[in-house]
Amino acid sequence: MSINDKRMTKSKEDYLKAILELSACNDLIHSNEIAEKLNITRASVSRMLGILNNSGYITKKKYGTVDLTDKGRKFAEQVQKRHDLIRYFLTDVLSVSNETADLDACRMEHAISKETVDKLHNKLESLIDCTKLHKCETQRTEV
Repeated sequence: MSINDKRMTKSKEDYLKAILELSACNDLIHSNEIAEKLNITRASVSRMLGILNNSGYITKKKYGTVDLTDKGRKFAEQVQKRHDLIRYFLTDVLSVSNETADLDACRMEHAISKETVDKLHNKLESLIDCTKLHKCETQRTEV
């Protein structure tokens, strides 16, 4: 599945990224934590978790916990890397405020093509110290 899979919606990407972020702090991710993080209802979370489970991005476990599958983790990491790269460009190259950069990166991460991400990464790499970009490196292979 490619990073720009037409079946992958902004909403699905947001859920996967939220689960990835929550999993960095806790092994057991509950649907109510996802609802709180995304500021949506538990019913909406339940519906989307069913969709993500059926698509192979997550596994639902006992007591309402969820885990990312390898496929889900790879996809969520790609979304996070796009976000980080865009945010870095906005803050460190364009001097956009952190708050605005976060909001804009969240919007842009869903629409940017793999080609643009790769070219942005290459351009930034040629302009600055590569060590600053290490966390923004994009995967250049299809998932």
